[in-house]
Amino acid sequence: MFTNLVTAVGLACLAWALVHVTRLALRNQQAKRFDASAYGLVPRDQLNSHRAGPPRDEPALRLAVDAACQGDWEPASGLLASASDDKDWESRWRLVEVFADVAVEDERWLRIWRAERPRDADAVVVHAHALLLRAWAARGAKYAGQTSDSQMALFAELLPTAMYAAQEAAQLAPRDPCPWITMIAAARGLGLSHDEFRQLWAELTARAPQHYDAHWQALQYWSQKWYGSHKLMFKFAKEAAKSAPAGSLLSAICLHAVHEAVLQEGDQAYRTWVTKPMLAQIQADLAQAAQTAPDDHRLPPIRHLLAATLVKTGRYAEALAQFRLIGGWCGAAPWTDANDPVPVFDHARGLAALGSGRRP
Repeated sequence: MFTNLVTAVGLACLAWALVHVTRLALRNQQAKRFDASAYGLVPRDQLNSHRAGPPRDEPALRLAVDAACQGDWEPASGLLASASDDKDWESRWRLVEVFADVAVEDERWLRIWRAERPRDADAVVVHAHALLLRAWAARGAKYAGQTSDSQMALFAELLPTAMYAAQEAAQLAPRDPCPWITMIAAARGLGLSHDEFRQLWAELTARAPQHYDAHWQALQYWSQKWYGSHKLMFKFAKEAAKSAPAGSLLSAICLHAVHEAVLQEGDQAYRTWVTKPMLAQIQADLAQAAQTAPDDHRLPPIRHLLAATLVKTGRYAEALAQFRLIGGWCGAAPWTDANDPVPVFDHARGLAALGSGRRP
């Protein structure tokens, strides 16, 4: 009797598994050819894999970049000087990143600026981060075992120079967290110990305790591929999210942690590390942030990670809502982890649409 019962239960479980697998396979096939426009989504032939979201209208920044490319550093200097308000270090950091990118391509304007104003902290901040970008570009994005000796040698030569320049910038502008973000980013390449890293982090958070990009850089240090583990990385991310006020995008740091774990573990990481309270908090903060600053450049990349996570955790209706907000842009992680982001992005949209229970 008992044996028959066990057999019946086993057969029922097997039948359920077969039906479940068949349904998943059918949905995967349907998702590859679903009608995007019928669900209020951008048609697949209009998808753009070059950007995470629409370009922002920033005429002053565009003019400053154009001027720098022509050798004129003063517009860049003016923008950075106007962004030295400790109430908005996020905006200042974005300018530092943009001008550092420009300097990596052509640093003539920055050399002139530094020559004319050698004690100008803004010029030193940009110079330090440009050195860091050059160092990481020399190393490449692959693991150490896949990186040539010549690449590693150039990386080892450039990275300390970036750290020294950032330390100089920190002395010239004691309130500015930007040099410390550069140091945080250099720390993992220099192999700083946990205690040394925590000292840098304490200096940074004393100046900007909830800086989004600073937390992203720190998350990389605590990741398994560098000097931490999944446990340490998620501990860091959850503490950051918990400390942030309502409406702060800092809760989305947890999505970056999930993405890092997925790169190491595959889709199993979604089941291991994602929780309903985590997703609820991220969605609530994202909605509030989008209301107060709808053109925030951080919103589109967060939406992409959130949409992917919602699909992978079976929250299809919520994922579909995010895909509608994303529009036709797919040049962001996790889609860019693939050689061609478009079919991966489109397939995820299809799963969200078909799984949402909403008829076209």
